[in-house]
Amino acid sequence: MTDHRPPDRSLLPSPGAAIYLLGIAGAGMVGLARLLVGEGYRVIGSDQSITPEARRLQTFGVELVDETDVFPATRADLVVHTSAAPRDHAVLAAARTAGVPVVKRAVAMGALLNDRRLVAISGTHGKTTITAMTARVAVAGGLDPVVLVGGRVDAWDANARTGTGVGITEADEYDRSFLELDPSLAVVTSVEPEHLECYDSFEHLVSAFRAFAGRAAARDGVLVCAEGPGARSALAGVSNVSTYGLDPAADYRVTILGRHGTTQSCRFEAEGHSIEFGLGAPGDHNAQNAGAALAVGLRLGLGPAVLEDALAGFTGVDRRLQLLGYRDGRVILDDYAHYPTEVRVSVAAVREAWPGRRIAVVFQPHLYSRTKAMARAFAEALAEADEARVLPIYPARESPLPGVTSRLVTDASISLEPVSAADVPEWVDGLEADSVVLFMGAGDVTRLAHSVVAEKGANGVGD
Repeated sequence: MTDHRPPDRSLLPSPGAAIYLLGIAGAGMVGLARLLVGEGYRVIGSDQSITPEARRLQTFGVELVDETDVFPATRADLVVHTSAAPRDHAVLAAARTAGVPVVKRAVAMGALLNDRRLVAISGTHGKTTITAMTARVAVAGGLDPVVLVGGRVDAWDANARTGTGVGITEADEYDRSFLELDPSLAVVTSVEPEHLECYDSFEHLVSAFRAFAGRAAARDGVLVCAEGPGARSALAGVSNVSTYGLDPAADYRVTILGRHGTTQSCRFEAEGHSIEFGLGAPGDHNAQNAGAALAVGLRLGLGPAVLEDALAGFTGVDRRLQLLGYRDGRVILDDYAHYPTEVRVSVAAVREAWPGRRIAVVFQPHLYSRTKAMARAFAEALAEADEARVLPIYPARESPLPGVTSRLVTDASISLEPVSAADVPEWVDGLEADSVVLFMGAGDVTRLAHSVVAEKGANGVGD
């Protein structure tokens, strides 16, 4: 892969200038807007649909405008857009005609973060949770981090934190976005065939991960999950690589000492230290994630006393096995899992946290291309629940593909059935009274999960 030089601050206008964000309601753009405001920029933004999270940006001085009005973009000093925005979008065309520089979000993010010691967390799975955990460790250690994460963190009521210290960010391989980052410390959780629409082949995806991780090799190094699918083999040949995880042979080792519902007690061992810590999130995968965050803490120079208590109050990130409430005694969870491995891991974590309960899943496939390629793998993963229903595909940025529907998933297993969103509440009501119901997917299935809880009121009990 041709070496790509990451952007620096010279790409951005001086603080005080106006930066227009096209697609501001996206999770990544909402966070970027917060950081830009924190750096002293005047931020203007638009989107087809303004979410509550985007609307809250107005309290920080962000100006929201109608996407059909191109004039504000022509008066900006820089226009930033998501990868999903078409090149011929009216706002982008008007900005270019007016001579306003136009860049993708990933480029602007790199320009904003690459001038500092930067921890970048990448991989097919787990990067959002590890980023949030690592931020918590850095805050506990007084490092005043500037953070960008893919989910809302309760402590900030946002998915970004402004600061003056170390940078901590989620590094997404989609559209080669992570190659715009210049990390001093890189974390790689796993490397599986994902986002291949952006790469010529899986080998090219692996090459991109090597290029990303290789940038950190001569500085703070690379941390890779010992058990992460494909991670260690993908980084073969990269120097200064250390492992973390539950593997007894890992350089940074985590041992689960006990489980108590959704909490765990664990031991972390590395660099001559043995640290016992509590974790308010269930599952082997979250113990692994904690190992990555604590390993980063040691690399950043934090001592054992900080690490022992840093994660005790961590209960997760929005849409990562998030407890929404109850429906007549049934536990309702919301989860972002949208890949077969993630589905398996989440179901397993729920079984660990609620042993003996019946596990039911409402799954929404995300993207036509992913559903077509992985229908059987999804069916096999969903079959590990006691019962599962599959919603229609959430298309996101894609156009329909002939013959590709959620029935590709349900037809691959006799234990799965299709369901419409309108029929889900009645289906949930027909489950055993102590069931745990897991709503899964990267689309708008979260709205359905929230509505199932809201129908019964705050205590989850009907009238």
